[in-house]
Amino acid sequence: MKFVCKCEELKKETGYAATFSSKRNALSITSNILLENSNNTLTIRSTDLKSGFTSTINVETIVPGRTTVTTDKFLEILKNLDSNIDLEISEENDKLTIKGLSGDIFEVNIRTVDPSLFPSLEEIDEESMFTLGQSNFLDMITKTTYSVGKDETRLFLTGVYIERLEDGRLAMVSTDGKRLSCIKKNFEQEIPSFIPKIIPVSFLSSISMIAGNDGILSIGFKDNYIFANISGHMIYSTLLTGNYPNYERVIPSSFEHTCKVRTTDLINALNLNSVLIESKSRRIFFDINEEGIMLSVEDSDGNSRNIIKCDYQGPEIRITFNFNFLSDAVKKVDSEFLSFNINNATSAVGIKSEPESDYIFIIMPIQV
Repeated sequence: MKFVCKCEELKKETGYAATFSSKRNALSITSNILLENSNNTLTIRSTDLKSGFTSTINVETIVPGRTTVTTDKFLEILKNLDSNIDLEISEENDKLTIKGLSGDIFEVNIRTVDPSLFPSLEEIDEESMFTLGQSNFLDMITKTTYSVGKDETRLFLTGVYIERLEDGRLAMVSTDGKRLSCIKKNFEQEIPSFIPKIIPVSFLSSISMIAGNDGILSIGFKDNYIFANISGHMIYSTLLTGNYPNYERVIPSSFEHTCKVRTTDLINALNLNSVLIESKSRRIFFDINEEGIMLSVEDSDGNSRNIIKCDYQGPEIRITFNFNFLSDAVKKVDSEFLSFNINNATSAVGIKSEPESDYIFIIMPIQV
């Protein structure tokens, strides 16, 4: 095998592929990347048996062929090369040779492994996939992946729940049992009906890494797999299984009181108070009245408090939040104002954009 390619393109695609390679066993063939060169095209594949990646780049084929090489070492070599140079890559006698055709003169050799040992990747008929606008789908990922559970004994909560609603919108939900994120969006593209799924966060993170803010991507489901085609990058992953909780029951049907604040005012206040957040309880107190919200925290080194303006008409109320949960949610709001939607000091609080959009974050106050 022998071909010439741009270092920048090969480096980028190998970086993507590395996230799908096995990390646990360096001796496994799944810790390798498969390179297949023919007809001026290099196909790059990687898999950890639960997920997979395929993409292509344009090259100058000199001798067609295929081989595998350790993904991490191959990527580290590429990272240390000038992205602007051309590379000549060849394989012979179980050795991959990388040479620079411009700039500094160098030659690097890496051991290769028989490509016949590389496992077959899962496939899907692309006609069975549906398209989505990348920008809107990436927004849904951003507003849900941060609030998934971390408990491996409840694996189904470590993923994001996705379903098509009866009105044609797409809904994505995440929860760890103490907080919940829910976003429902209309897309220009028609979304076919499908059985609700639970998608691993790692797969959605890979979509965010590869996709841009423009254009469309394709999504499809087959057996227990989810597939995505993003600008010619075909990726897939096994889905999570389990009985996802009924998220609609977690979201209160109505709220008695609404407290509206400027988003940047709240973020600045949270940043100020973050210095003295107690490391174990992570508590922050909200004292809300018609004059404003007083935020306060305390730990063994001191305490802090500050007041921000709000638009609120209702009884004085004190709510205790987990600082991390609150900060995570507030920083995902992309509108000038947001609202706290409240029933009482101990029941679920809803955080929404103002004016109200397609996103709601539910947080359970800390009981004190």
